Amino acid sequence: MWDAQRGREALTLKGHTGLVYSVAYSPDGKRILTGGHDKTARVWDAATGREVLSLKGHTAEVHSVCFSPDGHRLASVRWDKTVKVWDLQTGQEVLTLNVGDTNWRSCVCYSPDGKRLASVSDDKTLKVWDAQTGQEALSLTGHMGAVNIVCFSPDGK
Repeated sequence: MWDAQRGREALTLKGHTGLVYSVAYSPDGKRILTGGHDKTARVWDAATGREVLSLKGHTAEVHSVCFSPDGHRLASVRWDKTVKVWDLQTGQEVLTLNVGDTNWRSCVCYSPDGKRLASVSDDKTLKVWDAQTGQEALSLTGHMGAVNIVCFSPDGK
């Protein structure tokens, strides 16, 4: 982590055994979430750099991570074609989204109200999910190529 005002290193997070693909701050700024090549998502104390939670058992690299707006859950997308939702307090998996395809999921994002999750894929689709039930709400098609990044507008529309 870098001090953006002074331009120097502020903190180094040590724990992943390979590349780190994704980083996200919790809404309150107290936690940092990382996803890496070592098939783990990890939660860190943002003040000390101490690892507070390691989500293990992924079958492929964790390519994208995000916190829910209330900071109670986190989502991860892995190259094994799955989207998982985790409880931040317990570290337990609470949902695995039924992606239903054979393509890589590359990014995940919560809507500002926390009610929906969006994920994108190299199959040229964007899927929107109910964040509580894991049910697919929308499948958006029409892109000319793989979709790598997704985000919601501030109003969630």
